[in-house]
Amino acid sequence: MRSLILFISVVAMLFKLGGTPEIQVHEGQYSRIALTDSTTLETYEFSEDSMLTVLTVCAPQCSSCARVYNKEGEVLRTITPPFVSIFPLAAIDPESGHINWTDNDTWEY
Repeated sequence: MRSLILFISVVAMLFKLGGTPEIQVHEGQYSRIALTDSTTLETYEFSEDSMLTVLTVCAPQCSSCARVYNKEGEVLRTITPPFVSIFPLAAIDPESGHINWTDNDTWEY
């Protein structure tokens, strides 16, 4: 949990999102944190050595990015959706730790 709070602090500082992060769900290895009204962070700790994160930002259209980090905070892998989309959305399944991607490409040009 300590590494999770540190990670949230670093993300909030790097993106200068402001506000106070609020943990909405913390069940076992899975957590969902509201960084702002329009930004959420989902995490799933696979082990003490790696953590899957999904950051979703809405401004105004929502889009997600997914990465796996090691305990030092280095990116081990960036995970892309299995389809082409301008605004892909991702969510972590709290039970399995798998990523579920959806196509949010409803933007009107």
